[in-house]
Amino acid sequence: MKKFRIAILLLLVFINSCSKDDNSALISQYEGQLSNLRNKITQLNSEINDYSNQITQFITQNNVFSAEIAGLNNQLTGLQNDIQNYINEIQVLTESNELLQSENNTLTNQLTDLQDQLYDIQSQSAESGIYIFNQIDLTDPPFAGTLWELPDLISSSDYTVFSTSIYEGIETRLFYDEAITDFINYPAHIFKVNFGDGLSIDFEIYSEFSEQEAISIEQKYAPIVGQLGKELRKNIKSIEFLKGDSVASAQRSIDLSYANITFHIDWLNNTVETRPGGDRTEELLIHESAHLSIDPYVYNQQGWIDAVILDNNYISTYAKENPDTEDVAENFQAYIAVKYFPERISNSLRDTILSVCLNRFKYFDSLNFDLSIYK
Repeated sequence: MKKFRIAILLLLVFINSCSKDDNSALISQYEGQLSNLRNKITQLNSEINDYSNQITQFITQNNVFSAEIAGLNNQLTGLQNDIQNYINEIQVLTESNELLQSENNTLTNQLTDLQDQLYDIQSQSAESGIYIFNQIDLTDPPFAGTLWELPDLISSSDYTVFSTSIYEGIETRLFYDEAITDFINYPAHIFKVNFGDGLSIDFEIYSEFSEQEAISIEQKYAPIVGQLGKELRKNIKSIEFLKGDSVASAQRSIDLSYANITFHIDWLNNTVETRPGGDRTEELLIHESAHLSIDPYVYNQQGWIDAVILDNNYISTYAKENPDTEDVAENFQAYIAVKYFPERISNSLRDTILSVCLNRFKYFDSLNFDLSIYK
């Protein structure tokens, strides 16, 4: 019996010794994997800093050739792929219990910060006129219309310069009514809507709406208008609101003394705000305000004509079919997306957009528009 007990004791000691050896091996393996990941992320951080320095140097020289752009884009793609690969590696190790959740969070946050750095680099280089992308050969417009097919770009949580509004009672104002495709005088609730950058716009809300309904409309849409860049708001005299489901329109006189956007509330509520891909009210405002505040300084200008010829394509079928009235507005939402919100569009979409309208964007750059709200 004593020999049996001794045998059991020896067996337990052996098992315990093996268990300690196994645990030591597992701990060593875990620490090795963790150290490897940390080293990879450190190296990636160094590579991104080097990449940023290259672009800064090119911006300073203001002389970047197509071969250099291609090289920069290849580097960008490689860096983005590395980030995604390391995130996937972290997830696999976590699911197999080889990485603690706390370490997962730490490493993932570091990689997210690096991805944000890349987005900042893309945005800063675009703001400086250097667009990094893969050229795609496209002979036809890639979209039917950019308003509906590009991603929902501006969200309700984005910054607005809307400041105050004052109700000024009912006055008769000249509307453009899309339902009858004509100009007509209507009595309207008038609100003076003021913005923090010194601009103001009249909201003219047809008196078919009650005063309380008019107040609700003003409170809903004034902050959204305040999300437009100053350059886009500068020529807008008023925004008119009518009942019905006719589409939006923008109209202006040659001297810009009359420059108005007309919205029909039912169309906004039932079509624009309920898109499967997101509410497009903000994007619609970019499109319509471009007609008033960008069109007058672009069409018929030799620089724009040359840019269109060099691009040799259109961003949308709608722009191609209406080259002298819709090309600018169709491009401007995409321009803002590429230049200021690279993190809100995919790399493939960025490549597509720039492959068909790079020279138009460069012409926009040359006009030094005040779009600082998007920075």
